[in-house]
Amino acid sequence: MGKLKIYIPFLCFMNTACATNTSKICQKSNPEVIEQLNKVYYGKNKIRIFYTTQGDNAIKDKTDHNQNNIPDYIENIAIQTETVMQAWDALGYQNPLQSPRYKSAKYIDIHIQKLSGLGIAYSKAHLHTNNPLKENKCALIISLSNNITNFTTQSSVAAHELFHLYIYGYTMFKPKWLNEGLAAWSEGIIRKGKTGAYGDKDLPKTKKELEQDFLQRSYQASKVWSSITILTDQSNGKLLLPNNILEKKYTDGQPVFQDHYLKGTIFIQKFLQNLGKEDKHLSKTNHWQPYSWKDSTQKSQIYNKNIISVLLKSLENNSVPENNQNILFESLLKQQTE
Repeated sequence: MGKLKIYIPFLCFMNTACATNTSKICQKSNPEVIEQLNKVYYGKNKIRIFYTTQGDNAIKDKTDHNQNNIPDYIENIAIQTETVMQAWDALGYQNPLQSPRYKSAKYIDIHIQKLSGLGIAYSKAHLHTNNPLKENKCALIISLSNNITNFTTQSSVAAHELFHLYIYGYTMFKPKWLNEGLAAWSEGIIRKGKTGAYGDKDLPKTKKELEQDFLQRSYQASKVWSSITILTDQSNGKLLLPNNILEKKYTDGQPVFQDHYLKGTIFIQKFLQNLGKEDKHLSKTNHWQPYSWKDSTQKSQIYNKNIISVLLKSLENNSVPENNQNILFESLLKQQTE
């Protein structure tokens, strides 16, 4: 458990440079729920988990089998998040906290609260000033449900939301087929099998299939992303990670990694790097601040052509095996960029 520091926002407000620089990069907000999260668990790798055991946002499962005064539910969320972060970092991915976009963020804060869904990851860094446990620190934010069932055996939601932050650290583009599709693919790092959470399917053969199965999809777009990783990764997909990561376990002894395979980790990393170069070029062309795009612009389908162009170049640089299916798929992508 980390040491609680005294919360003194006055120091920052007395310093004009501090207030000005923070406001540009860190969105100041005071959601009511933040005040209710009266407990914090300090994990590894700059991860903080805020939660409560009282009221509407209270965690439903307060079991503490190891009797360390931290609910197992909170510890296991920390274990999944920390382990997956260690894995992506070891595979060479840019940690969100080390990305130029988020250079002012000091922590990844996970809020455990009542949600209609399972989780949300926010692309803007936030400064919450209505809870002293926040220590007046800028942070990247993930919200997770206070009632995820069978977390240690069936859930990869923390891994999913974490990968959104990795994506945001690389690129401003976030249409759902890219953002949710790749996050769902990333769940495969701890799930059984060599592809993402939804498996794979045949690559699109027509423009209609490309639209319906990929560009107009959200989580299910991961099926096509997984097919792309199978296409580009001729290895057996074994994760080249140290044993101290692969052997991590939850508090109940369940393994974090259901197996040690995921296809396409090298290709997706290079693709995200190239995508970051493309959005910076677009920012320069349009005279935009590189990290201040409107949310509607980030999500817009208008820039599908730019994303697909980067995907096509990444495939060409990967020396994809030539066969009728692959040639047809690349031809479809070229048509989208014309």
